[in-house]
Amino acid sequence: MAEAPSIAPVHFCPSVVLSKEEAFSACQALADAGRALVRTGGTDEADSLGSLFVLLEERLVTA
Repeated sequence: MAEAPSIAPVHFCPSVVLSKEEAFSACQALADAGRALVRTGGTDEADSLGSLFVLLEERLVTA
């Protein structure tokens, strides 16, 4: 039996830096996906995406 490959530990930076275009695209993708989920009956999933959208929007700052 083959050994499972070792997995390196993950280290997270204290922040993520996005350009204005990247931040706008992320918010737009979340909003679009949320609307699509609502149309197909996925209201719980849409609520989760909405929460993520609000979190991202609240954390946006200008440099």
